[in-house]
Amino acid sequence: MSTMNSGLHCTISAEMLHQLVEFNFGSDTKVKAFGLLQGGLFNTTYRIQLEHTSYTDVILRLAPERGEMAAGSASDPLFSFERTMMAAEPIVYEYYRKAGIPAPNIIACDDSGSIIPRTYMFMEFIPSKQLDHASISDIDKERLYHQLGVYTAIMHQIEGASFGWPQGDGTIKGSDHWSEVLHSFAAETALKAAQANYMSGVGEEIAAIFMKNKGLFDQVTRPVLVHNDLWEANVLVHQDGELNIAAIIDGDRSMFADREFEAILSTESVAFHEGYDRPLDSSAEGQARRLAYRILSSYFNAYVHEHQVNQPEDGQKYRQRTLDLLEQWKQLGHN
Repeated sequence: MSTMNSGLHCTISAEMLHQLVEFNFGSDTKVKAFGLLQGGLFNTTYRIQLEHTSYTDVILRLAPERGEMAAGSASDPLFSFERTMMAAEPIVYEYYRKAGIPAPNIIACDDSGSIIPRTYMFMEFIPSKQLDHASISDIDKERLYHQLGVYTAIMHQIEGASFGWPQGDGTIKGSDHWSEVLHSFAAETALKAAQANYMSGVGEEIAAIFMKNKGLFDQVTRPVLVHNDLWEANVLVHQDGELNIAAIIDGDRSMFADREFEAILSTESVAFHEGYDRPLDSSAEGQARRLAYRILSSYFNAYVHEHQVNQPEDGQKYRQRTLDLLEQWKQLGHN
């Protein structure tokens, strides 16, 4: 399996695409046209025009192949939460919808592996553009960021029974202790990096932060839903009188966490923070936690860009950021 060097993105044959359509929409449904969409590094995405069915314009997203290796083994290029995250996506959007956050409409999601050894989903196509589209004026962008702040605040009110990753069956895989979820995430990243001889010793150092400062992280006792990948490309906007947010997408990395684990909270956008309308914890503990989150996130991104999705320039950037942030952690006298 060539996943390691070619990235995880992997196209399917036209026959397979027709087979998936027929299985989910019935044998009368005709594929009028389809095309591969650019952009995703992890999932593979098609837009398909259909005839003789109530959904005429759909998106098909496929998770990476399951491969031969045992899920969760060190040689598996995917993280354990990545194995289950697409199946959990419908659950996440259900939370969104109940809370009034615009979300994609999922028509079908199949992780049985019965037709293809990959989890896949069909979603209704949303005529829209991403928030980073060059045509969006600064004034509109300000308003959209304010809206995004409002929706993010609503999301951070959605409570889970424990910390960790939502699963397709509605349960949460994790722990009642926030420190344990952080530590296992850091330890798994460290293990993968060690297998690849990447950033030797750094992962162990980062994982140790969450063990040594258990008390610091366990001050956080309220697990709330965070998107975990909230940036402009994952916010769709459409013309609705004026430009408005049409959907927040790619919720598959969502987890129940400290609300301040959401990286977009470190954005400089004043409009976003006005919409979010909740101050960050300004205590020394709050600041220390946010720095630790940034270290973990940066380290995870360094590994992923270098070894999962084959984007070495970004990998290099995140690697340097990780080392700088770790240095900052030590200079503040943390161990």
